Amino acid sequence: MVTSRSLVPDAPPAAPARPEPPRRRVPLWRRTVSAVVGLALVCAAVYVQTHVLTTDQRREPLTVSGGMHQELRTSHFSARLERVEFARSVRVKKKYGTEDATPDEVFLIAKVGLTAPRRPLRLTAHLVTADGLSFEPTDRVDLSATLGDKDIQPGWWRSGFYFFDIPADKVAGARVVVAEPATLFGTDFMPETAMDLGLDQAKARQMIDAAKDVYEVSG
Repeated sequence: MVTSRSLVPDAPPAAPARPEPPRRRVPLWRRTVSAVVGLALVCAAVYVQTHVLTTDQRREPLTVSGGMHQELRTSHFSARLERVEFARSVRVKKKYGTEDATPDEVFLIAKVGLTAPRRPLRLTAHLVTADGLSFEPTDRVDLSATLGDKDIQPGWWRSGFYFFDIPADKVAGARVVVAEPATLFGTDFMPETAMDLGLDQAKARQMIDAAKDVYEVSG
């Protein structure tokens, strides 16, 4: 009996499995950079949600102006100038004693009321004179006695003080400007309130001449 052989060649033997290449470890510096970039993106997203104004809000005036006792509303906060006084020294009463502060000329004391519609805020102020000079709150009065150290809660009005060490001849025509502190992203399009003190030369001179020798506040 004759048998025929298949013309199909036998399949070649299977190639041996190649070992997997070793996994490359990501350098620590690269992982650190990735983490920092990710954190920055998260911070930017939070900033956009809480600070950047909508299209409608950008159509609103960036500076809302008014006078004494007027409620000035912005998209982020509302403010009102409640009182203006002058003093030749300020005494901050603390739990364990007192701390006195004296100005170069006179302290201008602005009592301001603040509230916020949506989220807690800390707001700062500066004084702008009629000729465009800007004065930051004095650091001679302990920060604990000022509104700059207080949280403004949504739905509640909080009153407090900003203290300015200002030359007497710069008081007339000045205004108190309240805004959020500058951030890493700048202050473009951030709203502010400008509250006119309502003082001309004669009224300013009269109030400065009648300034209190000692103005006491709690710290």
